Amino acid sequence: MTRALICCFFCFLLTGCWGMKEIDHLAYIHAIGVDYKDGQVIAYAQLISFTGLAKAEAGGGRQKSTVTVGKAKGETFNVATDRLYYAIQQRVSWGHVKGIVFTERALKKGLVRNVIDVLDRYNEIRHTIWAFTTKESIEHIFETTPFLDYSPYFSLLANPTDIYEQSSFIQPKRLNQLIAASNEKAVTFPLPSLAVETKSWTENKKKKQMLKIDGVCFLHRYDKQACLPRHKLDGLRWVTKGTGRTPIYIQPNGNMIGTLVVRAPKASISYKIKDGHPVFTVDIQATGSIIELREQMSEKQIIEYATKTVEKEIKSLFQHGVKEGVDTLQLSNALYRQNVNDWRKYTTNGFVSLTNDTLEKINVKLSIDTYGKSKK
Repeated sequence: MTRALICCFFCFLLTGCWGMKEIDHLAYIHAIGVDYKDGQVIAYAQLISFTGLAKAEAGGGRQKSTVTVGKAKGETFNVATDRLYYAIQQRVSWGHVKGIVFTERALKKGLVRNVIDVLDRYNEIRHTIWAFTTKESIEHIFETTPFLDYSPYFSLLANPTDIYEQSSFIQPKRLNQLIAASNEKAVTFPLPSLAVETKSWTENKKKKQMLKIDGVCFLHRYDKQACLPRHKLDGLRWVTKGTGRTPIYIQPNGNMIGTLVVRAPKASISYKIKDGHPVFTVDIQATGSIIELREQMSEKQIIEYATKTVEKEIKSLFQHGVKEGVDTLQLSNALYRQNVNDWRKYTTNGFVSLTNDTLEKINVKLSIDTYGKSKK
């Protein structure tokens, strides 16, 4: 009698696992895409297999990457995602989503707020996923896989910080950072833009398409303000908290003679009231290492050239912002943080009126602490 009761007890406990799905019986959504066209919201889902990834991490051979892309349309984002289920063959897991991509059309239509509202109500998706925009086809973005048969799990879409730590230009952003910034009246949020690079790499003598971050779309309270390409954003790295390692190419008279790698620059913004308007000063402090020097050049000359380069890049970024009506340097937010009364007095809709005179000074203080492997 006692044995029978014990067996019944353990059978009762085991029933809790009978409804569980095997890992390889689920469809794992890795990234979400959002587009808008002809009055319809278009939802994309990138599915990847974790089977090859598990074998590679266990020391086995790497399998060829497989990517599946789903697409559905609807009147809203939620309707579109529901329609993704129509033709899928397995139960879907949303708990492994690593990134979300909005097209510029979706930004212009103002879909970001609606999409985030839906994601807020769905507990499987984390707010720490990476957020991007693109002007290219989302199908093209999602079908681009890393080289050497690496899983898309290691792509720029899912793990952008690895390369950013080595070469810091445009900082990757998470969805929770977008949400936090959009709740602030004075913040302009730089959302990185993804594109497909077709010229830099080959694999087995064939052109290999690779993802890259090629620009930024600036948002204010979820609404698109303007998008700028990468070549107009060099100054952004100097005023972005978290910039790790970024180069300055020393090329006086147009001739490349060396490279100074700058580490962890620190930026601060101050202001004063002049002629009834706030004017701003940007201060930059940083140290660097010389990793290439093809001609003789004194340390003083290198620092002078690098300082002028930083000043020029920040001023250029600011002027592009004036032209587009975008506060690229976050001057309004600096005013808000330092004196909210002045911010209320001198802003319209949360922003300082930008003119070429709004940025009064740029002060740069650079020092060199190593010459490659050798210390000074």
